[in-house]
Amino acid sequence: MRRNNHGKTVFTLTRWNSSDYWKGINLRNNLLMESAGKPLITFAPTEERNDWHLVVRVDHEVVATLLLHPINGQIAQIKQVAVSQNCQGMGLGKKLIAYAENVAQNLGFELVFLTGRKQAWDFYEKLGYESFAETYVDHEVELKIFKKNLVVTQTKEMKTHGRQ
Repeated sequence: MRRNNHGKTVFTLTRWNSSDYWKGINLRNNLLMESAGKPLITFAPTEERNDWHLVVRVDHEVVATLLLHPINGQIAQIKQVAVSQNCQGMGLGKKLIAYAENVAQNLGFELVFLTGRKQAWDFYEKLGYESFAETYVDHEVELKIFKKNLVVTQTKEMKTHGRQ
């Protein structure tokens, strides 16, 4: 894939075990599983059946993916974020996370959290995520958990007009 801004970029939801889902699996295998020393995904994991599967297509090619996994009625987890190496540095990851946050908010979730690899910590912090746990190592990867509130509560200053 050429790095240009002329291709049509589409952010969309796809079904579990669909063709686009499997293209996302290939990205996850290439970018996440192999580098972490984990076994490759060779079948559609049934535990992902009820997740929301988000993909980004550029010129009809799936170039990024993530899962939105419901924890309960208020909290969702962003999982398995993968952006094709050919498309990194183009802002697709940032836009994909924003899209996932929008989907989560529209579904009624108030908070999202994710587990980020060390090389992505600054990326998530720039997107407004706060770390809230100690780092840990899973297989060969150093990780940290981040969270972000989707519901912004605004406090109004009370005007007392000289009254207390």
